[in-house]
Amino acid sequence: MQKTIIVTGGGRGIGLAVIKRFVADGDTVVATDLKFGDEAKALAASANGKLTLVEGDVSKPADVAALVADAIARHGHIDILVNNAGVLLSKATVDTTIEDWTRVIAINLTGTWNCLHAVLPGMIARRSGRIINISSELGLIGFATYAAYCASKGGVIALTKAVAKEVAPHGVLVNSVAPGPIETDMLKYDTIEFNDETREQIPLRRFGQPDEIAAAVHFLAGPGGSYMVGQIISPNGGTAI
Repeated sequence: MQKTIIVTGGGRGIGLAVIKRFVADGDTVVATDLKFGDEAKALAASANGKLTLVEGDVSKPADVAALVADAIARHGHIDILVNNAGVLLSKATVDTTIEDWTRVIAINLTGTWNCLHAVLPGMIARRSGRIINISSELGLIGFATYAAYCASKGGVIALTKAVAKEVAPHGVLVNSVAPGPIETDMLKYDTIEFNDETREQIPLRRFGQPDEIAAAVHFLAGPGGSYMVGQIISPNGGTAI
């Protein structure tokens, strides 16, 4: 049965890979991001109405409410939410400003909360739904100079577990995918030297690909995820075992 899916942070990288996976299945996707590039727009144009792009900011409750209302108006209900929107910050803790901290928490953690909070009433009423939060292995293990980012993603993991216990009796399954280093524009935020050093520390000696994370999301959203509640799946090449 074809599903209706919201994907946040769908303009590139992991989010775009997730969208491609669901569209290939014939599902209907409503994607949001601050802005969309040519690749996402071209995909929407060729998707025969199966992909709608909505620009917005997940840290703003009004934007999220409008997104969810539009998706329900178009498609009747929401089957799956993939909370992928996020920003990276690499800065020593003593140099991190309150503005830095607030921005990272607002998008990565509060944005995740805003979206799941908006879709849960409908899912609970229907006694059916899947929510997949993209966190990070750094939310599990921590990393120097990434305190704000680690805190935000650790918060996503804790949020996933708490909400999963609360809503599983209502037929809503909440889980998380916590990627290791994935070859996206976000990874390129760091220097080439850091990337080379990081690559050598990965047991597989390579960065992950967005498609590999999309596969984990697809698993949790499909029949294979039917008994998964509050789980943190971490495709990371062996960096966190």
